[in-house]
Amino acid sequence: MYCVRCGVKLQEGTERCPLCQTPVWNPEEIAKERTYPEDLPSKHSESDIPGAVAFTILCAIASLVVLVVCMKLFGELRWGGYVMLGIALFYVLAILPRWFVKPAAEVFVPVDHAAVLLYLLYVCGKTGGHWFLSFALPVVGASALISTALVCFLKYVKISKLYILGGLLVLLGGFTVLVEFFEHISFGTQMFQWSLYSLTGFAAAGLFLLIAGMIPKLHQALRRRFFF
Repeated sequence: MYCVRCGVKLQEGTERCPLCQTPVWNPEEIAKERTYPEDLPSKHSESDIPGAVAFTILCAIASLVVLVVCMKLFGELRWGGYVMLGIALFYVLAILPRWFVKPAAEVFVPVDHAAVLLYLLYVCGKTGGHWFLSFALPVVGASALISTALVCFLKYVKISKLYILGGLLVLLGGFTVLVEFFEHISFGTQMFQWSLYSLTGFAAAGLFLLIAGMIPKLHQALRRRFFF
């Protein structure tokens, strides 16, 4: 054992250095004095009930104010319907998960898409449009399927994230073509004005990730850099 200040060799049991009077520091004895709990505390998670209650009250008050203003001014909802349903949509997307300790993404993703569909259905009906069944329903439905599949793969399937992300990018490329196709059917726009560019970009990036997942060295390099 040696003095941490001057380096003089010390005898066992010495409390101070005889040369510089520095208190003896023995890391082994300090380590023995430390006690640690046998079980590490687990991560504590709980639902944000107070926050959920507060936001629920605020949303209810805002909806009530909009309803009263519209009825006083116009005797009917008019623009208030858009605002109230917008508040309801915000509630489903942002506030509803706060009521749960561990909200299941594979459940809330379809619920969120269903809420968006209901809002678009109302808008379509109020504006006298005919684009809900030919455009909004298939596009939002396809988005719900892709998003839910991604969540389930990330949560339940034990494969490399490179394969999942690569497949997602390829699907997104095809999804953009699908969006333009339903846009063409619903609004009469010209086909393949923009979707081929996005399809090419997404497909190229997706194929690169899929191939990278098959090459160990490239996979490790991407994993070190981007934490895949």
